[in-house]
Amino acid sequence: MSLAVLELNDQALLIHTEQGQSISEPGFAQLTSKGIETGEVARSIAWRSPQSSFNQYWRQLNQLPLPSNQRWARHNADIAFAQIEQLLNATAAPEKLILSVPGSFSDEQMSLVTGLIDASSSQLYAVIDSALAAGLDCQNQTWIVELQLHQTVVSLIQPQDKGTQGSIEVVQQELIPDLGIMTIYNSVARHISNSLVTDYRYDPLHNSEGEQTIYDQIPTWLSTLTVKPEVTISISSPKGELPLVLRKHKIEELIEGRLAKLTEILESTEKNDVVFTHSGAIIGRLVSRFATARLLSADQGCRNCFSVQQEIALESEQLHRIRSLKTGLLLDGITTNQTHQSAYATHLLYNNQAWPLAAAISIYLKNDQLSLKSGADKDATLALMITDSELGVLYQQPGNEVLLPKSSQPGGSIVIAGHKVKLIEVNNG
Repeated sequence: MSLAVLELNDQALLIHTEQGQSISEPGFAQLTSKGIETGEVARSIAWRSPQSSFNQYWRQLNQLPLPSNQRWARHNADIAFAQIEQLLNATAAPEKLILSVPGSFSDEQMSLVTGLIDASSSQLYAVIDSALAAGLDCQNQTWIVELQLHQTVVSLIQPQDKGTQGSIEVVQQELIPDLGIMTIYNSVARHISNSLVTDYRYDPLHNSEGEQTIYDQIPTWLSTLTVKPEVTISISSPKGELPLVLRKHKIEELIEGRLAKLTEILESTEKNDVVFTHSGAIIGRLVSRFATARLLSADQGCRNCFSVQQEIALESEQLHRIRSLKTGLLLDGITTNQTHQSAYATHLLYNNQAWPLAAAISIYLKNDQLSLKSGADKDATLALMITDSELGVLYQQPGNEVLLPKSSQPGGSIVIAGHKVKLIEVNNG
């Protein structure tokens, strides 16, 4: 019986199958005359067609009527169901499903979510707190930071009594309602707008096409700034192409200005480890105060769920949200393996050319042929890089079958529509 994990973080909803297939898409939707379009396609026209664009339906998951009558959706739950269906169909409708859900979901919203899964083609197997899933290998008391589209959940994970009778649990959770990835993107967009107004008397945010262009490229620009001190961008305008230099230290100041509540929470207890899930990696990479924080790969929580599915099964009979697990020897083995994996891939090998994974790489599929390019391109079929010894997905376009290796060790392969790209380790190269 096929099993998949569905992670409900609307910055990048992720479904990951036990066979390694992975599909991710943002919590954006467009309600059109033909139906509900979700994910990257909807995001790519969100600022061009704001009247039919929705991106709050996961945070505000409910059955209250939408502000205006829509042919295909009565309320936010209908839109969320359309996205769930799209993700399930993209992975051949797995028979069993583990839901990984942030602590921001209320009990009422959880009831809605379980009802949506019941109405789908998959059977709900278990519900686990996504912070617990991400932090299952933590050896010390640890803060887990999960950044969503419009809010952030910070969870304190505490392991107890290591050994065969050990456990790990969520002991505290805090919601930061005004810190999400869109908060950061909005700050960067306004910074770009102010700079262009100062230098050229032109505001790209005063028209929908300019807004869309800016928001399309911000993730790539920020990803580049994680490895470079500055990046020169070019903005189209009626006056022609307008060059502008984005500097890492300026962007860091912008982001840090939004982190007062997060910093307060993380410093409210005695010194604890800090872990950013992949959704919050941009903070860990750009803000120097979090330079020592551990950054997780995009599928870390899903892989952890597969590794401890027997323990999850013991807790899942009543389908309550699992906030603690008995770890036992199995989890000890997982932790040991992760801790002692010294070798990890440094490059991708394709067509006899090695591409370094220390910086982002974009992989394109066109006319049944693969091509690779340095940098993180949102229009690529897949963009990734190695972070903290883990292979992390930066962007992934829906519609193509992508199989990721279970670890970042050399010898594994990324498979895109049947094409293999091998992970290798290059020493002194």
